[in-house]
Amino acid sequence: MRKILKTVKKTLFFPKNNLSSTTGNLPFTYYIDSPNLNAEITSTFVIIRGWIAALCPIENCTICNTGIPHQLLGEESRPDVVKAYPGQYIFGFRHLIAIPALAPETSWSISFILNQTSYKIAIPFTVAQASIEAFWKLKSQKLKKLLPTFRCPVCSAENLEHLATTINCPNCHSTFSHNQLHYNFLTPDLIEYAKIKPTDNISTTGYDNISQNIIKKFSDGLILDNGCGVKDYYNVANIINFEIVGYPSTDVVGVGEKLPFKSNIFDAVFSFAVLEHVRNPFECAKEIMRVLKPGGTLYIQVPFLQPFHGYPDHYYNMTSSGLKNLFDNNIEILEAGVQDVGLPIWALTWFLNSYIQGLPPNIAEEFKNMKIGELLDHPSKYLNKEFVTQLSPTTNEKLASVNYLIGIKK
Repeated sequence: MRKILKTVKKTLFFPKNNLSSTTGNLPFTYYIDSPNLNAEITSTFVIIRGWIAALCPIENCTICNTGIPHQLLGEESRPDVVKAYPGQYIFGFRHLIAIPALAPETSWSISFILNQTSYKIAIPFTVAQASIEAFWKLKSQKLKKLLPTFRCPVCSAENLEHLATTINCPNCHSTFSHNQLHYNFLTPDLIEYAKIKPTDNISTTGYDNISQNIIKKFSDGLILDNGCGVKDYYNVANIINFEIVGYPSTDVVGVGEKLPFKSNIFDAVFSFAVLEHVRNPFECAKEIMRVLKPGGTLYIQVPFLQPFHGYPDHYYNMTSSGLKNLFDNNIEILEAGVQDVGLPIWALTWFLNSYIQGLPPNIAEEFKNMKIGELLDHPSKYLNKEFVTQLSPTTNEKLASVNYLIGIKK
């Protein structure tokens, strides 16, 4: 890790009154994993990913561009860096920037504060003009193709009126907006109904071999990616990206409990790591089955032993039996089980890394040096240990073995 750092060229901008910066005695170390220096971006999004290590807290990490307000930098756990820099504060980051609206020449930077002093790291890259043009061409084609598929998510009427900037329902008089990026079927009532919370979190999912085979099978049909997250690449013509967030890759904005589509119109429906985030998974499952054609393919993934993760909230994990129970009366199950990306080792490492991140650095180091055998005794024997008593409240909630509630009926 350290040897690689010495061979990587970096561009830094520091305040003139910070004398230590001009001597090379920097109060931090950093590394940019992506994009590569001066890279030409050909995807729909550029992922800004890397880390900063320092002996003091790293505060107010933001990302900015000339003329664009600062945005909070998305944080990412980096156990590899924690291991390489024991005892230091680590800020790992992963931030997605949509490029369709960007100019080919652009300049981004990361800003942060150490000991009340501001620093800035430049991240130079360019955007391929052909990628921007391809995005807008495919986006236009997909939005036009979608028009006949809609129904009102409020009253289920299908005779909607398509106007220049709105879609109107003559039955319940609901009005929905649309622009060159997506159709928006969220109304204040639907937002309240689904209890949607504002979020800066970004969820991303890719397509594994199973989903890619389904995409090829229905290359001339329509596939609903229900809760698609933000997509690094926008290049699949037969997939409709449905989300509660209007990312540039989103085609239709709405809620899974009230899908704005007619019945029996999709050849396949994907739902990857979504149903744990909805307040009523049974209603969402019913809607999925309604829009799926008879004989259509359903591909669902839902976590079981995963810590709390909010996009923007996290309600229900599921056992294999619970997942089957959602759809059992409506489908013939062809396959069910645990894939490589869902093996217990993922839960174990996620849990341990989250636990360590919730401890003060010195106690985290002691905890990492414990042997597995030292953690296999009865839990009550550890309750007074520092690695238990000094775990942050946020991590306690994220990794809780049991939650409780006390209430009074209204």
